Amino acid sequence: MFAIRYRYKSKPQNHLLDSYMTVDEKLLRLRVVIRKHGKHVMNKLFDDYVTGPITKKVIPSCILCGAEDNLTKEHVLPKWVFENNPKHFFTTDVNQLSQSYIKATLPACRDCNSDLLNSVERFIQKTLSQVDLQKCYYNAEEWENIIRWLEIIDYKFQVLDVSTKFLAHKEAGYIPALADLSIAIMRDISIRSVTSKCRLSLKRIATKDKGERFNSLIVGRTIEKTFHYFHKSGEFIHLEIPTYNKAFFYFYEKEFTNNRIAKKEAMKIIKSVYGGK
Repeated sequence: MFAIRYRYKSKPQNHLLDSYMTVDEKLLRLRVVIRKHGKHVMNKLFDDYVTGPITKKVIPSCILCGAEDNLTKEHVLPKWVFENNPKHFFTTDVNQLSQSYIKATLPACRDCNSDLLNSVERFIQKTLSQVDLQKCYYNAEEWENIIRWLEIIDYKFQVLDVSTKFLAHKEAGYIPALADLSIAIMRDISIRSVTSKCRLSLKRIATKDKGERFNSLIVGRTIEKTFHYFHKSGEFIHLEIPTYNKAFFYFYEKEFTNNRIAKKEAMKIIKSVYGGK
């Protein structure tokens, strides 16, 4: 669980001002890449794993630009978030099978991975390390970029769900008729729902203005000693990162009139997941 200090409107602080130009340029390029290649990336993803024949040979491609050359492995959840610990894992709700975060990767070309995604992550790490919530708080630019980062994570998890096969169920075992179906399809049943949610997730990343999303993000200090995470694709994400003594809860779609209402709803969800602890 974590203690939340409410965001307040204040005069922007300058402790990371030198980094803004760089990260803004990277985020601009990221948006340009998505707007230019997003339709192709989505169409190929769905044809490979949802609407195309099950026997189709899938050629891996970058989750951002669609390139098929110079591919690298992009971790769905950054390694520094889960402490690069191979013992940290998550359980897929559809088939109750576990997977370690360190093995949960997606293809990304070298340019998109190193130049764009890694640059954003480095900025976020710097932001988390330099802001002590007991002494100061995030300014508007930092707040927006934390939102962008969390939206990128949601997109990656949605692509992971679309591109991962059901395979088997922990209790029911191997079911031939379901084994090759996408986890995303098994969860939502509707192809339209799966494709719409994934497209919307990518669209969020390409949206520049995050001002209307400010009240949807709750940030506070965590008292946990180890990393915690849970999410519901397209709805919310919860992260506790003891390395930086920070915790985040973000509603991807819901908007709130103020942060206090968002906190109340977030705490209900957190208590339900943690069993009221």
